[in-house]
Amino acid sequence: MTVNSVKNSKVWFGFSALLVGTSLLLMVLSTVKLGAPVRLGLDFTGGTKLEYSFVDPTRLANLNSGSVIEILNSIGLNNSTATITQDASPLLIIRTKAISDDPAMDNLNLKLIETYGEYKINAIDTVSPIIGPELFQSGLLALCFTVIGIIIYISSRFKRDYAFAAILALVHDVVILMGLFAFLGLFQGIEVNSLFITAILTTFGFSVHDTIVVFDRIRENQKLQTQKFKFSDVANLSVNQVSTRSLNTSITTLTVLAFLFFFGGASTQLFVAALFVGLAIGTYSSLFLASPLLVAFRAR
Repeated sequence: MTVNSVKNSKVWFGFSALLVGTSLLLMVLSTVKLGAPVRLGLDFTGGTKLEYSFVDPTRLANLNSGSVIEILNSIGLNNSTATITQDASPLLIIRTKAISDDPAMDNLNLKLIETYGEYKINAIDTVSPIIGPELFQSGLLALCFTVIGIIIYISSRFKRDYAFAAILALVHDVVILMGLFAFLGLFQGIEVNSLFITAILTTFGFSVHDTIVVFDRIRENQKLQTQKFKFSDVANLSVNQVSTRSLNTSITTLTVLAFLFFFGGASTQLFVAALFVGLAIGTYSSLFLASPLLVAFRAR
């Protein structure tokens, strides 16, 4: 196959700028509204998440977030949130402070049965308010050390412009992945847990590996650089030489992730989705963004 990534660099730069700009805007909106670039789950914030389904649908006419919040406030569970799904059999999802061994749990259940009738508790997840923030800090430290390690490795192995292009491509991938989950958190109520950190770290590794393969081939082919063959021609040739292998590897991995998403357990769906998006964006940036960036730096 023939990939003309350098010749069409303005198209790729424009497309990437649109994705990154939109992602940054969504992350800012999420920070303003939710206090974080993505909606943080219990793993990071601590607290209790309760999921109820009700037996008698005829008593659910008054089931809404406002009425549930009033119930929560009346029993001392202030600053809690309540979400109602829009399914035929709606689910009530409550997030509040850690109450698994608290009398407030019994009071809440009594109030709900009085107001909405018999119910079934589908899930109870509780994380200590101490463990949650510690896990969040540990995840951030892991990300920071990973980024520093990658920067040191690339800078020592390649020239400065190679390293700068690879790092920009890496930041591009992670920003777009976080922008997607910022959107899902804002408009779908989807929360991220500790597995999301793992997905970001995996995206780091995959993206850098793919980019280094391309850059290694560019460095090997630089002996072809003459007055007739410019550096942009060498870069384009190198991308074409590795593109088939890179795409075949990515498609194989993405196929496995797609099957895991549709047929795996619900507890890992978001993690698999994050991996899928991260690997897809990483493949795109390695072939269509990193090399044009390198050519642009060399031209300057």
